[in-house]
Amino acid sequence: MNKHLCAVILLSMAVQGFATTFVREIPTRQHGKEEGMLLDLGKISLGTLNDVEEKKQYLSTVQLEKQRIQNYTLRMVYENAYQLYKQGDYQRAQELAQTILSIDPNFKQAQTLATQANHMGTYGTISESQVIDSKFKEAAALYDSGRLVEANDKLNEILTIQPGNSKAQAWKRQIDADIAKEYTRRGNVAEKSGDYQTAVDAWYNALLMRKDDTSLVAKISEAETKLRQQQLQENMKQALELYNKGQYVEAYAVFERIKKIQPGDTRVQKYMSQLKNEIAGGYYTAGCQAFSSYRYDKAIAYWNNAKKWGADTASMDNMIKQARNAKERYLREQELRAKQLEIDAQQAELAAKQAAEKAKELAEQAAKKLEEQEQLETTIVDGPISVIPGALPGALPGTTTTTTTTTTTTTTGLPGVSEVVPGLGTGMTRVSAEASAASRAKYIEGLDAYNQDDFERARQAWIVAKQLDPGNGDAELGLRKVEELMMIK
Repeated sequence: MNKHLCAVILLSMAVQGFATTFVREIPTRQHGKEEGMLLDLGKISLGTLNDVEEKKQYLSTVQLEKQRIQNYTLRMVYENAYQLYKQGDYQRAQELAQTILSIDPNFKQAQTLATQANHMGTYGTISESQVIDSKFKEAAALYDSGRLVEANDKLNEILTIQPGNSKAQAWKRQIDADIAKEYTRRGNVAEKSGDYQTAVDAWYNALLMRKDDTSLVAKISEAETKLRQQQLQENMKQALELYNKGQYVEAYAVFERIKKIQPGDTRVQKYMSQLKNEIAGGYYTAGCQAFSSYRYDKAIAYWNNAKKWGADTASMDNMIKQARNAKERYLREQELRAKQLEIDAQQAELAAKQAAEKAKELAEQAAKKLEEQEQLETTIVDGPISVIPGALPGALPGTTTTTTTTTTTTTTGLPGVSEVVPGLGTGMTRVSAEASAASRAKYIEGLDAYNQDDFERARQAWIVAKQLDPGNGDAELGLRKVEELMMIK
């Protein structure tokens, strides 16, 4: 719009150069003072433009004023183009008319003038009277076939070329009366069927043709009153249905439409006040529920909406502040918890690694000790045996033998040897301190795997613990428990 407005102003200035050639012959039309072209915004009491509807109204007013200025300027350019046409300068008249159409394609007079100027410039031998006669014939044919609007357009084209053509003016008055009569008939039919909107539209069209018809004004006034009542009833029904369904926001929007139709209705105002309280209460409750479930952003959004619908601003601001503080605390706690979990995981991993290394070391020591013991036993059993006088046959030096009625237990006095020497009797085995420690380490490894639900690894660790120390009761209990769990799975 701004580009078009600038274009027409520049165009108007450009045509002033050649418009002076006929300005003395043709008086300038008075459309009001130039100051009236601009809207005195200071005289419009719009107040503070905080409401969306107020902003829309303001922008709409400015847009209408721009359109009025554009129409005024285009009309001036058209008059200049028409004067060029009357002087026989068809090319420049056509150029000006085409420029007008590039800005406002719906400028019908400019369309007619551009067509006629082009026609006269191309076929200069054809007189203007011949063109007028041809258009009269077309208008008559359209009128006879009942195409009144098209016939009227043809007459407008004639009046564009010859504004003072009395024959075209008379025909136009007749056709305007016929069109008005038809619109009036359509409005009457629509009113009888209860379609007041169609009736009002038709009668307004008729009123454009018959501006002084007071009966039409009365019909329109009565129909608009009935239309308002009809719209009021329909909207009220819709609003109450939405209200009963609990759709309060939608119901409020419908009541706003009703308020525009009938501004002073106290019942509507009461419903709107009640709805605002309901909506504000709903947002408040939703905010409390979101707050209790740690959805602080949702809670803040709900409470802000509650303020918009009339909830106490101070109370809502206080609750919003609490939600923001709670959100900050929650985020800090989550961050600290995440860090602590990371530290605990690192420590557990380190402890498990150290325990595994210690268990491996003890297992290797125990295996080495067991290998040394087996080698020693083999040497003792397979090598020469010195018989000590008074000792039982087969007794080792440095051993003591106890004879009972049932069993004979022989314990070697060799350091680190805790096994029963084969062939020298049976009895309970005593485990070395190293083997016991290795068994305990394996038990801890299995316990760590058990806590991680890795039952197979726990079972293997406890089996090794039992092998290292058959008397390890904890490993035996754990092994029994994990095997029961694995059987259940």
